[in-house]
Amino acid sequence: MRVAMLGNFPADPERMPGGVEAVIRNLATELARVPGLDVHILTCVRGATATRETGYRSVTLHYLPGQPALGNLTRHLRDRRALGRALARLRPDIVHGHGTDAYSAAVVDTSWPQVVTVHGILYKEVRLYRGLPGAVRRQALASLERRVLRRSRHILVIADYVRDAIAHLTRARFHRVANPVDRRCFDLTAHDDGQTVLTVATVQERKGQLHLVEAMARVRREVPGARLVCLGKILEPAYAAAVRRRAVELGLRDAVELVGFVPDDELDHALQTCAVFALGSLEESSPVSIAEAMTLGKPVVATRVGGVPDLVTAGETGYLVEHGDVAGTADALVRLLADAAHRRQLGERAAARARRDFHPAAVARQTVDVYRQILEETSAR
Repeated sequence: MRVAMLGNFPADPERMPGGVEAVIRNLATELARVPGLDVHILTCVRGATATRETGYRSVTLHYLPGQPALGNLTRHLRDRRALGRALARLRPDIVHGHGTDAYSAAVVDTSWPQVVTVHGILYKEVRLYRGLPGAVRRQALASLERRVLRRSRHILVIADYVRDAIAHLTRARFHRVANPVDRRCFDLTAHDDGQTVLTVATVQERKGQLHLVEAMARVRREVPGARLVCLGKILEPAYAAAVRRRAVELGLRDAVELVGFVPDDELDHALQTCAVFALGSLEESSPVSIAEAMTLGKPVVATRVGGVPDLVTAGETGYLVEHGDVAGTADALVRLLADAAHRRQLGERAAARARRDFHPAAVARQTVDVYRQILEETSAR
């Protein structure tokens, strides 16, 4: 079975800029371990002038020339056409789009057997885009999302929340498959430094790092050695500057570290050594960062938004707080940082959940089952 995956993917697969890219890598490389599967990833590179093919962990990567500008205004027409031509040459048995943007728009444009994984709910995520450029982008992304969902026949949903949020926009058949965590995470040995709160997310207002900084000022009154480490690519420099400025205003210059993007080995070390994982987002579907932290046996403090409650069971594997609830976030962090036995208990439950639901081998088996169902359905027509 030849599988073509379409989605954002970096030039260096060892340097993942975001959760969707990590999911594509984790799933594709695990599928490539399945006998009889020939796995390809197709992605567009803005500004590239020629197609480049290379291999990575038994997966063939196809980097196609991407549309240089005006993608949102044109619904990424050039990218979609380039992807369509590449698929015609590749002749896959099944096409798997990731997201509800140009890549999955290219998927639903084709006649190949197909499935789409919905990673985020764009009509909700774009609410923070401001000004005229933001309004244009909001309209363009929401419109493209509606088109993808309207034309999709099979959709993989990574959380019940995703299914519920898009059910009114599609007639597709839903298949519940969780995001996979990279196999390497299951081989790491974790320990607990007793003081570090780690958050891993792109630095932007939607991810709520500022609220975590505010909470740390309260946490430090009870746990003086506590520190916050923020990892993730800086998408909104003005917001990153506000986070740094607020840390200084609160006297946390030495207790808050805004690191930015880090490669996998540094991310692994941070996950291995932190005491607690935190995420303060306004909107999430099923954050890979939480699943990775759970795999390493870390209790989680996160906002009760989107699909996060599908991952974190309050009082069992972590604590859930309302978005923007600084006092509640601080209380949950203090409760965990001040009690090593409690951290360990919740962390063990988190790791058990991760082994059951997020191991890439299990996710790959479920995904192949969906592929086969779709192919059987197609051949029966």
